Amino acid sequence: MPESRKRRLIQDEEDEIDDHVQDIPERTAKHAKTGSRQQANGNGKAAKKSRRATESDHSAEEEEDDEDEEVTEREEPEGWGEVDPSQTQDELDWKKRAALEFQRSTQKTGRHGMVAEMGVIELIEMFDFMCHRHLKVPFGPKINFIIGHNGSGKSAILTAIIVCLGGKANATNRAQNLKALIREGASQTDVKLQLRNRGPDAFKPELYGESIIIERRISRDGSSGYKIKSAKGKTISTKREELAAMCDHMNIQVDNPMNVLSQDTAKQFLQASTGEDKYKFFSRGTQLTQLSIDYETIRECIYTMQRTLENKKDSLTELFDDAKAAQARFKDMQAAATLELKVQDMKNQVAWGQIEELEKGVRTTEDKLDGLKARIPGIEAKRAKEDDIINELAARIQELEKSLAEHTTSGAPSLEQKRTIEHKMREKRNEYKQVQDEEKTVNDEIKSLKEQIAEYERKIELTRKQQATAISRRAEAVEKISRLEEENERSKRQLAEARESSAQIEQKSDDCRDRQDALAKVTNKLRGELSESRDRIKQIEAQKQNALRAFGPAVPDILRDIEQVTRRGGWRGSPPVGPLGRHVKLREEKWAQVLESALGGVLNAFAVTEDADRTTLMGIMRKYNWKADVIRTKRVIFDYSHKEPSTRFLTINRILDFDDEWVRRLLIDKNSIESTILVEQRQEADRITSSGPNGGFPEGVSQCFTVDLIRVGDRSGGASSLMMRRYNGPPRLSKNVEGQLQVLQARAEQVGDSLRQRMKESEALMSELASFDRERMVSKRQQQNLEKDLKLKTRAIEDLRATQQEEDTTGISAYEDAKQTTLEQIETMKKQYEPVAVQKQAILAEMEPLKEGLKEINESIRRKEEESVTIRSDLDRLNLERQDKLPRVLYWENKLNKEQRDIEQLQIELSGKTKYLEESTAKAVEYCDRVEVTASVAQLERDIKQMQERLREQEEQRGATLEEIALDMQRKQDLYKTSKLAIHQMEVFVKQLKMTLNNRLSRWREFRAQMSLRSKINFGLQLSQRGYSGELEFHHSEKKLTIRVETEDQRTAKAGVARDKDPKSLSGGEKSFSTICLLLALWDSMASSIRCLDEFDVFMDAVNRRISMQMLIDTARESDGVQYILITPQDASSVSPGPDVRVHRLHDPERNQQTIA
Repeated sequence: MPESRKRRLIQDEEDEIDDHVQDIPERTAKHAKTGSRQQANGNGKAAKKSRRATESDHSAEEEEDDEDEEVTEREEPEGWGEVDPSQTQDELDWKKRAALEFQRSTQKTGRHGMVAEMGVIELIEMFDFMCHRHLKVPFGPKINFIIGHNGSGKSAILTAIIVCLGGKANATNRAQNLKALIREGASQTDVKLQLRNRGPDAFKPELYGESIIIERRISRDGSSGYKIKSAKGKTISTKREELAAMCDHMNIQVDNPMNVLSQDTAKQFLQASTGEDKYKFFSRGTQLTQLSIDYETIRECIYTMQRTLENKKDSLTELFDDAKAAQARFKDMQAAATLELKVQDMKNQVAWGQIEELEKGVRTTEDKLDGLKARIPGIEAKRAKEDDIINELAARIQELEKSLAEHTTSGAPSLEQKRTIEHKMREKRNEYKQVQDEEKTVNDEIKSLKEQIAEYERKIELTRKQQATAISRRAEAVEKISRLEEENERSKRQLAEARESSAQIEQKSDDCRDRQDALAKVTNKLRGELSESRDRIKQIEAQKQNALRAFGPAVPDILRDIEQVTRRGGWRGSPPVGPLGRHVKLREEKWAQVLESALGGVLNAFAVTEDADRTTLMGIMRKYNWKADVIRTKRVIFDYSHKEPSTRFLTINRILDFDDEWVRRLLIDKNSIESTILVEQRQEADRITSSGPNGGFPEGVSQCFTVDLIRVGDRSGGASSLMMRRYNGPPRLSKNVEGQLQVLQARAEQVGDSLRQRMKESEALMSELASFDRERMVSKRQQQNLEKDLKLKTRAIEDLRATQQEEDTTGISAYEDAKQTTLEQIETMKKQYEPVAVQKQAILAEMEPLKEGLKEINESIRRKEEESVTIRSDLDRLNLERQDKLPRVLYWENKLNKEQRDIEQLQIELSGKTKYLEESTAKAVEYCDRVEVTASVAQLERDIKQMQERLREQEEQRGATLEEIALDMQRKQDLYKTSKLAIHQMEVFVKQLKMTLNNRLSRWREFRAQMSLRSKINFGLQLSQRGYSGELEFHHSEKKLTIRVETEDQRTAKAGVARDKDPKSLSGGEKSFSTICLLLALWDSMASSIRCLDEFDVFMDAVNRRISMQMLIDTARESDGVQYILITPQDASSVSPGPDVRVHRLHDPERNQQTIA
């Protein structure tokens, strides 16, 4: 029977059963539907789900380590084995039809089956699994051969498929538990498998897409887990139940021995299996065994329900008697109802008395609300009065500021005039200086001329004396000139030596000064570093007393004032949050300096939500002369996850803990901490920052810092690095304050020692420099003496020579003429000096008015400045007065807000009371019409209590109240009716369920006969590929499958004589070939999308192996939507890869083996 027709028939039956059982309890219907679905699929899909439903919900590792429970094989449910004789002829008819349809379908040889769109393996990848360190195998959708020598890890691929798809470790015949599958030396193993998920029947395509990726990780400590991902790599689920649902949907049965034949199972099936074993393989592969177990479960449920119905029927009579007795008791109680009517009337008064009390409470609340509303205008008037005072002060402040600006503007021309006069004064002083210089020049020239006259007079006198002794003196002069010239030469040599020595001393002195300057810079730097270290030590010691001082010495006082303002409700919005670093905790100490430098002053900042609160907080900070940023922003906790980089990067956000998520968002907004990554090594940072698009940052990364305070990379690409500005303040993020204090103290001591050493060196250099200065002064005096001596001797030589020349060529008359000429020059110069003196007096006269004007302007400027100081003083006073008035405004504003809040609260309370009154009134109206209340509620309740006491005395005689008896009667009547109806419905359901089960058993036998016939025909077709013939004999009552094979050898083939062989007498190759034919015949009766076979040709010769491979390939090609994975250690050179055939050849195993001597 074709598969489609079989499914259609079974679906019709399911619809029929659903119509009968839709009103039956859920648990019983579940068993019935389980059997229906399992037989409808024919491939064990529902049976797989039913079997999984009975498994315990332990962890994955516990499931793998537990041994499989033994399942008793059943072919038919007990007590249901009788066959209706009328069905025998029908069974023979459909068998004939099925055989004809199957033979016609097999005659269409060479056709290619459709490629599966869902449920086939596209890829498997293993890490540290069994003998593989890393192996990745892509599979084709039809035929896949895995070839390799023994020990190359072929079977490990099959084991990985079983484990990744939810199979147990002992089902692989490779290990008793999952830990044994981890490669030696590894701590865990990872297996990833990718399934195709296309077509109209895809599993949740909106979530997974066209492929489903299953990852399973097994650890050495025994833990195991799944990740089921979409085609894009997104994790959809980590639950084993999702994997089970997916395998059920795709009809993947990794625990079915006929779908996945491991190496041991394949050998057992090919060589050592008996007729009973082959029948078990047939029954389990076609899911007949599982259906039999499910039908037996349903039969037991029917028996249990029948027993329950019998017990229920016995109790139904008792329920009828109880209902009759309750009805008689109720009639007796009705006679006592008169007294209860009075009680009911009082209850009506109590109900409306409570309404009147509620109405009174509403009126009281309304009166209180009106009183509060009446106070609002007075408070608003007082607040308005304070606002007017503030506005008046603001207006006066504005006027003073305007007046101050006018004074500043009006003083500008005076300053300009002052600058103009001062410029003119400088010009006149320059002119006066020039005149003085000219006067000095004239005086100097006259003085020089007078000296010349004196010199002429001396020469005249000397000439008169020399004329007497001219001859003898000439000889002495020649000798003296010669001696002086020799001394001059000697002095010149000494002067050159002195100058060279002075130059050397000067060079040494310059070198010494350069060293002293460099040392002075180092000393100044050390002094600054020492001072900074001491300041930081003081800050940390203060921080030890109060950790808040790390953010500033005034921060504790500021926080105290903030708390005071908070207590009196002085903030418009939420109270300020800060300093922000107070809400931050660092996880790793080594990044403290980097984060202190990167975040900077933001850690000291405060955050507010209103502008008015910012002004108030700034005023508190000014009070303590402290400056810090105040961030004004709304309190929004936004989602930043889409901006973060990959989790393999360490960001500032990931290394910090926050006790306030708003602070985290502020740092994200100000410093981009969610996208700033931290890398320890500079080389690694360079690699990361150039690994993104266009050689720039990776996605989600905006900055990169290293532990040695270097900012690496550029968002636009290219390598760059900048040194961060080091934070030198007290530690705000570090927890090891004591350690930093010790480091700073050691550093301060080290810097102090270095400073003292440098000061000693500086003193030594100063001493050396003083020595060089003394030597330079001595050398300079020596040079001056030599130069002076050289000039004197040169002048003496010149005078001697001039004297000789004058004695030879000049007389006294010449000196007299020169003297007269000089006197005339003096007179001429005195006449030239007279205009200069006049000009000097004129300049002094011009400077006098300028001095007076400058004095007047200075006086005007001084008056303006005094007036400005007065205005500023008034302005400061008004500002202080305004600051003093602001709390009054704030007080009345808070007072008004409080009154308004009280009004709102009362309005809410009034609304609630009014609503409750309306609801209570409505309930009272439903309870009874409004009645006149004659007494208070308390009095009415006392009266009711007394009457109820009288009723209770009567009820004690009867045992219950009228209401209780009425309810008891109603309950027992309802119980009888409900039980009677439930028993009837259950009887109908049991009857329908028995009919359904009988029908299912008939269909089960039909399905078994169909699968048997299909396997027989297909077995004969497969044998004919080799020229063999044979048949399968199914003995269902004995649960045995017998194979009969007929072979022809070369000698008997010529005579046309066939030889019938028992399977035990077949050769190894013939037996393996026959078993392959059986396997293919059984496979054709199954509908799983994946079929795996390990070492199927291990006992075959070359001819049988070639024919068997070709049979497998042809069968696989003709199959619709089935993937084959075939593993062999033999050479598969006869297999040609093609569009539908993929060959995977594994490398030879790596073994550290040695040759045995």
